[in-house]
Amino acid sequence: MESNQRGARTQGWYTVSLDTLRVLGGLGLLLLLAGGGWLGWRVWNERALEREAGFLLDEVRVLLERASRERPATGAFSEEYEAARASHTEAQAAWEQRDFAVAVPLAQRSRNLLLAVLGSGDAPGGRGEAQFIAVQGSVELRRGDQGEWEPARVRDVLRSGDYVKTAGGSAEIVFLDGTLYTVRPNTLFVVTRERSGPDAGGSQAISMEYGWVNLDTAKRGGRVTTPRAEARVGSDSEAAVSVDAAGGVTRFAAYRGEVEVTSEAGVTRRLGPLEQVTQTGALLAEAEALPGAPLLLEPGSGHQSSLDGGRELMLSWEAVPGAPQYALQVSRSRLFVDNLIDVESRSTTAARLGLRGEGTFEWRVSARSRAGLQGPWSEPRTFRVVAASRVGDRGDTTPPMLEIDQVQAYGNMFIFHGRTEPGAVVTVAGETAPVASDGSFTKTVQVARDGWNLVELTAADASGNVERMRHRVFVETL
Repeated sequence: MESNQRGARTQGWYTVSLDTLRVLGGLGLLLLLAGGGWLGWRVWNERALEREAGFLLDEVRVLLERASRERPATGAFSEEYEAARASHTEAQAAWEQRDFAVAVPLAQRSRNLLLAVLGSGDAPGGRGEAQFIAVQGSVELRRGDQGEWEPARVRDVLRSGDYVKTAGGSAEIVFLDGTLYTVRPNTLFVVTRERSGPDAGGSQAISMEYGWVNLDTAKRGGRVTTPRAEARVGSDSEAAVSVDAAGGVTRFAAYRGEVEVTSEAGVTRRLGPLEQVTQTGALLAEAEALPGAPLLLEPGSGHQSSLDGGRELMLSWEAVPGAPQYALQVSRSRLFVDNLIDVESRSTTAARLGLRGEGTFEWRVSARSRAGLQGPWSEPRTFRVVAASRVGDRGDTTPPMLEIDQVQAYGNMFIFHGRTEPGAVVTVAGETAPVASDGSFTKTVQVARDGWNLVELTAADASGNVERMRHRVFVETL
């Protein structure tokens, strides 16, 4: 091969093209720049983690000092407090070893535990096991056996031994472990805490005297006792317990997950998804199958109709196999109190509504089996009815205000308190949040994935303008 060949250079036994050298040089430069960029990113990320870990450790130290002053020596949350201290010690050790990627989640876990413990004492009534997050209608609470009945309010705290009574009202109560209870009208129960047996750390629970509750558990599960039985609800499960004191009949249902029911005679029934068991007196029957929740079809969530004389709105849902009848509820309240429509034996899968007034409405459907057993309610949907003059106002192009005032964490349950424009439709994590006349809203959402998560919030006004925002939350398995 000739040494003077154009565009090539001979070296020993091989030839390298000048163009190839240029390409290789360019690639080398790119690799050098990429390597430098990667090293720069590593340094920036390391410093960012160092700053975040430092801020978290400083915050945890302050919270630990506050908790050591405020919590009683044998408080209800000693287990959580000690776990927070242990996480802080591990985070501090990781910090000293400059392992900031380990220090950050450990410090975050410690902070979340301490905020949960201290947060239970921030609301009126002091430290407690649970907190009211929604109240509709007549709901009362009593502090222990000797207290006086008083109206329940949002953010009121419940301690072990406190009573809750609903007359014509309903309420949502979240426990520190993340279990969400929806209390239906005409219910009475007392908050309890088990400190022995399989749940040696102490499990939060309620003891029902009569009425109906639905519970949606988090990582630790839940427990409900009745006059003649006990139900242990598994983690990440949805269940219902109803006690008819006058008729002597108690119903236990598992909608999702699992429930174990044990009677006072020692008989045990284990329920899987969509199963229920009935107790009559001391007798615990065999498990029975429940129909599934209907899938709502029309209108879509957030649908808006104008109030124009005889306008009507059609509601429709999918048929559930083996369910010849359906229950339908339409309400102005997401707790479905004082319902505008409440029918239990509808044989069709559609209903026609006459529109007579403005407002935001919720609707839901449940199926009934041929044996008359009612399954779980569908996820509620929202529709709005507005004056005709307000529909399609193209002169308004400004998105509605959307602000978060506070986010409370209870395990993997998060309560969003915020504000928007009155009349706007708000969704949190894809679920509609009821908006009060002053624009305030409160919405509880459950986040399934551990670690950092982004929760999206939207607000839409009557002209179709939409405001969106995201809020970062951290889920820690306790």
